[in-house]
Amino acid sequence: MRKFKFTFTFVLLIIPALTFGQLKGLTQLSNEVSESSGLAFDGAVLWTHNDSGNRDVLYGIDTNDGTITKKVFPPGTYNEDWEDLAIGDDGIVYISDTGNNDFSRKSVTIYGVIPDPNSPENVLTTTIEFPEDYTTKKGKIKYDVEALIYRNGSFYLFTKTFRNKFKDRTAVFEVAAKNGTQTARFCGFIPLCGKEDNCKITGAAFHQSSGQLALLSHKNVWLIPDFDPNALDSITLKRYEFDDESQKEGICFINADELLISEERNKGRQWLYSLKLRD
Repeated sequence: MRKFKFTFTFVLLIIPALTFGQLKGLTQLSNEVSESSGLAFDGAVLWTHNDSGNRDVLYGIDTNDGTITKKVFPPGTYNEDWEDLAIGDDGIVYISDTGNNDFSRKSVTIYGVIPDPNSPENVLTTTIEFPEDYTTKKGKIKYDVEALIYRNGSFYLFTKTFRNKFKDRTAVFEVAAKNGTQTARFCGFIPLCGKEDNCKITGAAFHQSSGQLALLSHKNVWLIPDFDPNALDSITLKRYEFDDESQKEGICFINADELLISEERNKGRQWLYSLKLRD
């Protein structure tokens, strides 16, 4: 078993909060996480990461000024295309290595990490294979998946596109949160907002105690008050539409009434936002 290594980086960023429609800009993020693609809050630390082409690192972020407070290098992991984060039982942080932009992957991976120097446990690795109905004749996955949640001992994956096309909905798959190779189960579809590019799902968050599911695109959040993967035909969605259409990809609950959202850097700017949920 290997121990996690931590280093600390301090960068002073004094950025006033701004309002972007329903979003409140809290702070800008460090240049080191210029492609923030997932967010997870474990009750004490806000975690994020970069996506493909970057190092295999989890970053702890100070939500007040955007500085990096922790770095975790999970052993035995590889950032082929890290896309999202989720928090599971006992503080496990799950990394969704499920990006499939060129539709060349035959399986995808979820890593489970305990980012605590006092718990030097091995990384849980779940390799996900899709049923034949959802693969090509050569076994390549037809979906690009960028959103993940953990719920009651299972992962739920939410697709972004199907063979590089968006069809006004996201497909939902369930996977057992266990070590080893697992087969995804198709649960059904969640309807979104037409064939608009800004409706492609890039992140997801689940609030364990309230059962709320939030789905993110570049311009929207859809809130499902009580997510039931076995009753997708009867779900109720509330849509929050943003004034700004930046590349938003990370989302997490910090409590039942507030979400944090991150974006990739674009022309020098990169905000960490707050979204207050109202009735």
